[in-house]
Amino acid sequence: MRATFDDAPAQVEAMLSAWEALGGSLDDLTLDAFAALEQRVDLSVLRVPELIPADSHLGCSVAGGYRWEPPTLVVTESLSRRRQQFTLLHELGHHIQKTNIDLGTKIVEHRDPEAFEDACCDAFAARILLPDDLVNAHISNRGPSVRTAVELFETSSASRAAICVRLANRLQSPGAVVVVTEDGIVTFAAAGGGLYPPARGSDQTENSLVRAALGDDDDSRTFVRDDAQIWYRDGHTSERLYGQGAWAGDLLFLVMVEYSAPWLAMSPPRDGTVQHTTARWEQCEHCNKTFVIRFICHKCGQPRCRSGHCGCTSKMKKTCVECFLQKHSNQFAPGSKTCLECAS
Repeated sequence: MRATFDDAPAQVEAMLSAWEALGGSLDDLTLDAFAALEQRVDLSVLRVPELIPADSHLGCSVAGGYRWEPPTLVVTESLSRRRQQFTLLHELGHHIQKTNIDLGTKIVEHRDPEAFEDACCDAFAARILLPDDLVNAHISNRGPSVRTAVELFETSSASRAAICVRLANRLQSPGAVVVVTEDGIVTFAAAGGGLYPPARGSDQTENSLVRAALGDDDDSRTFVRDDAQIWYRDGHTSERLYGQGAWAGDLLFLVMVEYSAPWLAMSPPRDGTVQHTTARWEQCEHCNKTFVIRFICHKCGQPRCRSGHCGCTSKMKKTCVECFLQKHSNQFAPGSKTCLECAS
């Protein structure tokens, strides 16, 4: 879950200045972060097939990591090109904050150091990929709508995650900008104004806005609901939200706010609309998705997720410490953490 902090914008401005003081070009990062950073001699870029090496700092993301010694930005190759750029810049944000005394001091003295550092990395990456002049060209004075998100995706090379972070900071009331899959699973979310975003991997199919979008065959439509609700892993919901949804490729953008929706003439807050379900929720250790428990595997006695994973799956899969790929257990020698291919 991405936390938001009022003091993050000042930290990001200082991060931008610190990078320029190191001889870095913000324009070059916007154009192609990989090309700009792979030329540096003070840090390295490491692309890995799927999983992040164990000696890398992960923060809250499994898409990348930061290795302190030597300074290395680790990015998962299985991501889309857009998301790789966002992840790389996020990890650069860790590098800048960890190697600058003033920035590092702000983190150490913060009430929530790890979450603050990670939120600043997200905001730093989004700011690079989506400069102010580009965002301002697609946003109204009342704040962002879902069309803003789709237009930025179509006219820039920024990832959906970067767009979420950037637009969440422009919301004029408590709200969230979210991306979900065709199955209603959250891939990224950012929020502002004190509203908690849905967790990555959580199931939002109970959200009326998501149901409306998933149940319609017209991918060009903008979906609007005034009873949208975020569903959290503990079974609680947010208050009722004003929401818009629209497809950007094969993923769905959601913009949801508590009040003052830019697309409505009148949208007052609705307090006391939080719901709670007694259904049991579980998080799959294999795919990291949250699901309602509906089926227990008779072999291992553990819940089975919507993708068919259970305790049996984890016993059959191992991660090689050399190539970082997840493989079947029969591809390893007994007791070995290195696959047979790497060991040969």
